[in-house]
Amino acid sequence: MAFMQFFIPLLVSFFGKYPEFSGVYLVLSLDLRFCYFVGVDAIVFTLQNRCDKTIWPGIQASGGQPQLMQGGLELKPLQSRNLTAPKGWSGRFWGRTGCTFNVYGEGTCTTGDCGNGLFCNGAAGEPPASAAEFTLDSPVDFYDVSLLDGFNMPVSISPFDDSGVCPGVGCGTDLNQHCPINLIVRGDRGEVVACKSACTAFQTPEYCCTGQFQNPNRCKPTKYSQYFKRACPSTFTYAFDDPLSVEAAVFTLQNRCQNTIWPAIQPNGGQPVLAEGGLELRPQQSENVTTPERWSGRLWGRSGCSFDVNGQGTCITGDCGSGLHCRGAGGEPPASLAEFTLDSPLDYYDVSLVDGYNMPISIFPYDNEGVCTSVRCDTDLNLHCPTNLIVRGEGGETVACKSGCSAFNTPEYCCTGQFQDPNTCQPTEYSQYFKQGCPTAYSYAFDDQTSTFTCRDADYLIIFC
Repeated sequence: MAFMQFFIPLLVSFFGKYPEFSGVYLVLSLDLRFCYFVGVDAIVFTLQNRCDKTIWPGIQASGGQPQLMQGGLELKPLQSRNLTAPKGWSGRFWGRTGCTFNVYGEGTCTTGDCGNGLFCNGAAGEPPASAAEFTLDSPVDFYDVSLLDGFNMPVSISPFDDSGVCPGVGCGTDLNQHCPINLIVRGDRGEVVACKSACTAFQTPEYCCTGQFQNPNRCKPTKYSQYFKRACPSTFTYAFDDPLSVEAAVFTLQNRCQNTIWPAIQPNGGQPVLAEGGLELRPQQSENVTTPERWSGRLWGRSGCSFDVNGQGTCITGDCGSGLHCRGAGGEPPASLAEFTLDSPLDYYDVSLVDGYNMPISIFPYDNEGVCTSVRCDTDLNLHCPTNLIVRGEGGETVACKSGCSAFNTPEYCCTGQFQDPNTCQPTEYSQYFKQGCPTAYSYAFDDQTSTFTCRDADYLIIFC
């Protein structure tokens, strides 16, 4: 009888920018994410550095567990490393910054230092440090991103399971940018390199949930934990936090195009920016983005982008003018949109071509009852785009198709002025071209009856192409 060994990969990503430049390890067993794998003998962790500078991930195994990679390694920008953990392994990962090591691995780091040089060999990182925590095969895999020891860099976890139902978690926001002044950790030149948790900063029972505050009825969120929570809703921010309590949905962005695309995200006014507003997706790649409760905004794909190592550059379609990370800026039409208003009290969602079309985009809800409607626009409308709506690339190829409003900017096409109600603003030959190709998508401003959908308590798969 042949023996087969199964490996289930988990992607741990460190990303964002950071300036040049033995905490408490609290194991929580409640309200963690979990994933269930059958017949698994090992887990593969893929550590990926999306920062613009070298980082040095640290790894600490729980008591009695084997140390992986001697507890530390170096990752240059955009570099990835695979680590295999045995069945039942538990421990944590964190990123270290500003490290200097000699040829023997001796040295120190500005943040996350473990005191043992490059190889932590079981030692913990000094707070503040953003941590990815795992307890595998117990009997399911439990995992979380924790800011209990503070924050030093963005970190996210993306499970790769065959079913696609295990949600990603993480903190993709640079909390150092607006860290409360009494939590700031500064580097040698005065730059902010990390943001302490309130427990680390003040060491008092009410912030550390100790003494008379060591139960969830007494230990409540503080203004400091809420700063972390608003920006990174799926993370642990204090000892009795429930990362699931304020989550509205997980968006899984999936690229089924033949070329790399660069999805962008724009929140509505007053809402947090997710994943810094933009990311890269190679063909067949997926990325999970967690939203806070009552989030609303739009997502779209960008094509033909060229960015340097600092994320600066432009795109041929959907460009937001801010480089890779749109940080709240909108995309230049034409661009196919996926739009959401979550928990209001239902989730409202649609695919909109009101700003024109640049690539296929579809929304597939994952709801427990399976009754929520998918919205598909998987037709390539660039192929037969009306001549006066065509946007051409440098080689003369059609790269996008304008809406009538974007092309002509007149009241009858934009439903403005005397046409700003559904009785006077009717479908045009151009909106009907979009409607025929994508019947469930918005094709003009008052195309509501066939184009707005609702769901409750769902996650969403957003497929490009």
